[in-house]
Amino acid sequence: MPAMITAYMISTSNLIYELPSSGRIVQSLLFRALSNESRDLAKKLHDLSMRLELGTPYSVTRLTTAREFVKGKYASVPKSEEVRATFKLLRDEFVEPLVDGLAKGNLQINGVPVEVCEIKIGRKDYERLLIESPVARGVTFRLITNTIMSGDFPPPLPDLLERPFIAWNSNAPKELHLPIVALRSLYKATSKDPTWVKEAVVEMWFGTERVVREGWLGELSYNLRGLDAFLGKMASGLMRFAEFSGIGRRTTMGFGVVSVKFHRKGKRRKSYAHKESDANVS
Repeated sequence: MPAMITAYMISTSNLIYELPSSGRIVQSLLFRALSNESRDLAKKLHDLSMRLELGTPYSVTRLTTAREFVKGKYASVPKSEEVRATFKLLRDEFVEPLVDGLAKGNLQINGVPVEVCEIKIGRKDYERLLIESPVARGVTFRLITNTIMSGDFPPPLPDLLERPFIAWNSNAPKELHLPIVALRSLYKATSKDPTWVKEAVVEMWFGTERVVREGWLGELSYNLRGLDAFLGKMASGLMRFAEFSGIGRRTTMGFGVVSVKFHRKGKRRKSYAHKESDANVS
């Protein structure tokens, strides 16, 4: 059952961190908290991530805080103020141990101890994702953090959903696995307004090595008219699942965070078009 666990943490002294690469901090917090409860489970999650690659059973967001503490690409959080991290787990077995590990504390961000003051959990099982997702006329994906994909951009819809599709079939119960035809049917989907994207670059340090990750931010919209109703229902469940799995590469480091809005007959949606991503602030 996919789950989103958000930890609200209080800094014990002044805390400074870089926003674009802060997904790595959240990834570190995930494994630290899971190790608090079970080192074996932490190792299992790591090993699964290495083996499954695009099917990895988790993704994370960036570290977020109040807008007033953000200047450019840095956040400067005063003592006793709040930061938040969201962990997205695609298998039940990791959820309760992570929550228990977060509650035990012993967590740091850039060497600064933080105290977990609240934990919120949201879940949506795989079957409910299929049942509750609509057969929609269109869909818009808001790319909240850098989305890393190869090939032309914007991509065909099946290419955009490659990570969610592989992650679903790697982690959902076998009886709920999706057929490849459900993904391939989405080649019929065409781009529509609002669609706007911009290139975005994130610099990250791995030890003494500086690595540049190039990706995309913005909105991608697709026309879903003409899709088979049965396959369209599966596809909608998969698109909603993308909010848990993330899209593209490096979702375990905070890349590819996405929100999904369906367009239905007779309803108009407000566009996010031409607004900067506010993923780093509350």
